[in-house]
Amino acid sequence: MELRGLKVIPVEQQGAYRSLLKDLRRTLLSEIGARAVYDHIARRARDPELAGLATELNREGVDLVAIVQELMRGMGGRPRRTSLRRRILARLLVQSTWVTGARPALRLVRSAEETVSRWYGDYAQFLVRLGDHERAAAFEELRLVKQRRAMILGAWVDNLARRRDRRL
Repeated sequence: MELRGLKVIPVEQQGAYRSLLKDLRRTLLSEIGARAVYDHIARRARDPELAGLATELNREGVDLVAIVQELMRGMGGRPRRTSLRRRILARLLVQSTWVTGARPALRLVRSAEETVSRWYGDYAQFLVRLGDHERAAAFEELRLVKQRRAMILGAWVDNLARRRDRRL
């Protein structure tokens, strides 16, 4: 997704963009946390298919974080690069699968993907109302990526219910 050449924000709309940036900070933290979860799953999963999927989602997550950071910079924001708290929580979530099994953790991550997808859709609609169709298209593309990821995780959650060994 190429984001160069996005238009400059008009002065009268800067307040609206500040509000959007505030929401985007939370979204970026969610992306950073999801990436951390996939990284831990990829290293811990005994199932080679799940490990491969988590590795791919982690790689894709690196790109998603970079895109959100670039969008934030284009709107005048200063995005975070990482979050120690999100990394620690991701590690604890994946380690808890020893007790709870993988299904609750994957269900939680799927729910997060669906939520962030809705946020991206809201951001796209907000930007369309402001007349910023280029950024709106970028957020719409992010929404579709997150929807696809949630559907993939949903299939894993459904299939894990049928397996005897439900641990990572």
